[in-house]
Amino acid sequence: MEWTLLGFKGLTALFNVHPAFVHFPIALLPASLLFYFIGIVRKQSSFLFAGRFCLYLALPAAIITVWTGLDAQDSFPHTQEIQEMIETHEKIGITVLVIAFLLVLWSFFRNEKGPRSRFVFLIVMGFASLLVLQNADIGSRMVFLKGAAVKPFVRVMEKEIHAEQHNQEGTHENE
Repeated sequence: MEWTLLGFKGLTALFNVHPAFVHFPIALLPASLLFYFIGIVRKQSSFLFAGRFCLYLALPAAIITVWTGLDAQDSFPHTQEIQEMIETHEKIGITVLVIAFLLVLWSFFRNEKGPRSRFVFLIVMGFASLLVLQNADIGSRMVFLKGAAVKPFVRVMEKEIHAEQHNQEGTHENE
């Protein structure tokens, strides 16, 4: 084992801390859905409790994730294509946060069989889980396919941004 690799040195080298938080809502919302589903179908309160617990953890995780994401969007150079992806990613992230907040409120109105209107609750929870997974896909495409906030790729991207700006200036001069 290489001990010099330890110590969270990567966090200090990142453009922003958003990547350190994104995985929590991605894991917690679908886990909550799974536990709620099992608890409702099998009528087992321990699974309902686990679903509620995951949901209650997902809300602050979503708050921190959206907050760090909003802070992150201007922390690295990026192309117009990545900017469009960021805007879509942001809208979906805020939507997930709002839905998670509403689900937490909804979860307070429950009985021994789970939340009121439990099957509608599961559908909304499923939609939130689908959105968070879709947003994870967009975020991963930005990073792994487009190189967003990847330090070695920034130099390449800065050249691409410069070329885009130069082409736009040339277009405006010809008009």
